Amino acid sequence: MKSEHSTYPIAAYLAFCIEEMVRRGLNRDELLDAAGLDGNRFFQPETRLTVRQELAVYTRIRRLVGAAKFDELGLTLGAEITINCAGMLGGLAANARNLGHAGYLLRRFHLLSNRWFAAELIGALVHGRTVVRYRHTANLKTLHRFMLDLSVRSTHQLLVEIFGLSACGYYSEIAFGYTKPKNSALYSAAFNCPVSFDHDCTYVTFNDAAGTLINPKRSEYAYHLYLQHCRDTVLRFDPVSWTQKVLNCLSRIDTYPSSGSMSETLNCSERSLRRYLNNESVQYSELIDRIRLDRAIYLLSHSSNSIKQISYQLEYSEPAAFIHAFARWTGSAPS
Repeated sequence: MKSEHSTYPIAAYLAFCIEEMVRRGLNRDELLDAAGLDGNRFFQPETRLTVRQELAVYTRIRRLVGAAKFDELGLTLGAEITINCAGMLGGLAANARNLGHAGYLLRRFHLLSNRWFAAELIGALVHGRTVVRYRHTANLKTLHRFMLDLSVRSTHQLLVEIFGLSACGYYSEIAFGYTKPKNSALYSAAFNCPVSFDHDCTYVTFNDAAGTLINPKRSEYAYHLYLQHCRDTVLRFDPVSWTQKVLNCLSRIDTYPSSGSMSETLNCSERSLRRYLNNESVQYSELIDRIRLDRAIYLLSHSSNSIKQISYQLEYSEPAAFIHAFARWTGSAPS
């Protein structure tokens, strides 16, 4: 969970929500006052907010529009997100190579848009389907449904804006991690795929074949320009532990790289990475095991794949190696 005292650059979706609320008749100063800011400070690139300040703004919006309307507002606002509203992240996604690449970029740099959920790649349920889990990173309480709807719907909307209606086929199924709402019928229509509720977490299943849709309007130059800007901005966030840095990287990919490859990703030497993790009383192999166990439990619980298939998905050389590892992690067999 995030510390309430951690500070971050202003997320694109927070700015978007404030502007949309002003268009709907709310007072901007009253909204910003919840975070102890004024209009001049809010729009400065160097302004940073604590977790408590940002949540205070959303809580103020909820109070002003009413709890019932607020719960339905996330889906509505998410449908109004544009490339411009998403800032540099929207520009980056608009210059992705294909639909799947755009989805990956929106997950990788989610901190720039909506940082309340970590979009983690879990793995494939069946051949040709990839699953992403939205895990909340803070205690959102009454804001949970709004934030989740805003995050999932805005991602869907951005992909449709960039790639056209063909992007609708990229979403195969959505399982939301909250109680079925009264307006549940609107969700299937909004996402053009089966939608269910009352799950332990929120899972979005993607059609890998649809993800190959090429982006004919991309600019290689613009892509690298936006990519550098996104990287630089993420570095302005409060530093996290090396353990969390590694887990963040592993959660966004469906492979299990060596410590040497991971050190290159994190721009340090392999020796330094091992030393950093050792100072935090953890080994790189333990973090790989942690991610593998998480995905193994999900696949065993939610897919019809055999243990043999799952073992290969988790990059084990043979099923026996996976069964042995699972028993070591949990004290029981995967069956």
